[in-house]
Amino acid sequence: MTRSFRGKGASGVFLTAAALLLVLLIFLAFKSSDTWRIYRAEEATTPVPTATVHSVNVTHDPSVVTATPAPTAVYMASGSAGDGVKQLQNALKELGFYTGEVDGQFGRGTRDAVELFQSQHGLQADGIVGEKTWEMILSGNAHRVEITPTPAATDTLSGDMPLLVNRQRGLSADFQPADLVTIKDVAPEGVFLYKKEGLQGVRTAVEALIRMVQAAQNEGITPWQISESYRTYADQQRIFENRVSQYLKENEGASRERAVSATRQTVADPGQSEHHTGLAFDLTVPGAYFSDTAQYAWLARNCWDYGFIMRYTDEKEDITGFMGEEWHVRYVGVEHSLKMRDMDMCLEEYVAYLQKN
Repeated sequence: MTRSFRGKGASGVFLTAAALLLVLLIFLAFKSSDTWRIYRAEEATTPVPTATVHSVNVTHDPSVVTATPAPTAVYMASGSAGDGVKQLQNALKELGFYTGEVDGQFGRGTRDAVELFQSQHGLQADGIVGEKTWEMILSGNAHRVEITPTPAATDTLSGDMPLLVNRQRGLSADFQPADLVTIKDVAPEGVFLYKKEGLQGVRTAVEALIRMVQAAQNEGITPWQISESYRTYADQQRIFENRVSQYLKENEGASRERAVSATRQTVADPGQSEHHTGLAFDLTVPGAYFSDTAQYAWLARNCWDYGFIMRYTDEKEDITGFMGEEWHVRYVGVEHSLKMRDMDMCLEEYVAYLQKN
């Protein structure tokens, strides 16, 4: 009996404890639910605090110089346009090298300003803004433009013999012929086609060129295009370097020495070009190989009567140092041109003949 009584007692205690636990859980659940409702109600009525913004005053130190960021294009040249060119023009304007309008167009005025900046800062004066030029423009080492006296223009038609320019007898970088005119401003409308704007030449030579082409047109020989005329030293330098770069690109593995040698067969070094005299012109026919045209045949027969010579021919290549250029004519004056035709002399031979006699 004792064992039975103890067993019922233990079971009763267990049931009582379980009942109390269940009641406690129900109570807690009720309280939790009540607390959540209270929280949601308070959340709906209590405003969310706003963040406080504190103002900060920043004082700029004038001794600290912030470099202007470079434009996205590292390479700028004739024909480029956009904000990078505007930044370039502004920078050159502040230094006194550029005086034109800040319009974001890389035209002749911008190119001339770049060339002048490069020449006064020990850089290659090619008018192209590459990494070195741009870094110098933005650096603290860039100085303002240095004004140098303009050299006197040279009368290229003075003297008893024609001016000779070749590899042995070059012109200085500051050489400028006198009485330069823009051909389009002098020639009547319809005489020439122009490959590019702003072509120039010495007035006497340009006027003779106009008379010559008009005579050909009167015989039904037309059209005539001027592709090249007067070039500055910097113009010739740019053309020469572009041709060297083109050769290196087309001939992988070739040395610069080889590229320069090949370029000299058809392009004169800066200071050694006849175009620098303002007396030489390249005449072409659009879309045609000039030596196959009626214009070339007429020119070869008649140019002498107007004071022009066929400057570079295949027959005289060993003397002139240049391959034949049928399109290239040079003004020397009628007195000299007729003698050179009759004696079958190139300009080098003719000048040597005059010096000897």
